[in-house]
Amino acid sequence: MRGRRSLSRRMDEAEARVSQVEGWAEEATEALCTCLEQQRKLQIKVLDLESRSRRNNMRVFGVPEGQEGDSVTQFIEKLLRSQLQLPEDFNFKIQRAHRALASKPPPGASPRVVIVNFLEFSTKEMILREVWKKGRIQVGTSFIHFDHDYAPEIVKRRREYNAIKKILKDKGIRFQTPFTNMRIHWETGVRTYSSAREAYKELKRRGFQVEEPVIADGGNSAESRLRELLGWQPASSSGPVVALRAKAKLQEFQREQS
Repeated sequence: MRGRRSLSRRMDEAEARVSQVEGWAEEATEALCTCLEQQRKLQIKVLDLESRSRRNNMRVFGVPEGQEGDSVTQFIEKLLRSQLQLPEDFNFKIQRAHRALASKPPPGASPRVVIVNFLEFSTKEMILREVWKKGRIQVGTSFIHFDHDYAPEIVKRRREYNAIKKILKDKGIRFQTPFTNMRIHWETGVRTYSSAREAYKELKRRGFQVEEPVIADGGNSAESRLRELLGWQPASSSGPVVALRAKAKLQEFQREQS
């Protein structure tokens, strides 16, 4: 009898401790999920602020190293005047222009990007429209490309469309990628997709052979895993199961003592 009471007491203590640990784990998981949710909201706000701070910037890709001479600003103005049909007295209102802040690449490597900051957003938008309308711009043997100055996080999300872009180009299907969306001009009409995965599913549905895009995590999977842990049932809610296990242990102990 003494051994039975001792075993029963130890099992009660173990069950109480397990219940405490499960309760703590549930509360800790909920707290972590709340922190992740707040962090994601803050990241969205920071990304929005960064994007707004870049909205007057334009990136120029492919300018050979050293081609700009002593003044990047003068080089960009001269390049745009020679390539675009602009009034002679047109004021670009360029506040500054410089190479990306990185080490000078070795010979044969891709040149650093040129970043141009305009005083007015409307001027930058007009320049980009004219450049894209013209198509290719060549400096020596190099082709120059112009684009918005996106934040690194936005660039990552835009790269998710690369495999889809390649397929659409090969098939001669017109598309556009405004910000982090994709607009495809199908024969049946224009459709806009808010993510690379959504566009990928549409192409697969239409019979295209396309690689599945690699989607940036962004912290969502960590929160999902934590949310799954909240599916635990604490000991208090699984009382009958615990009682049956305890009864089986007691019966086993009695058989060993007899």
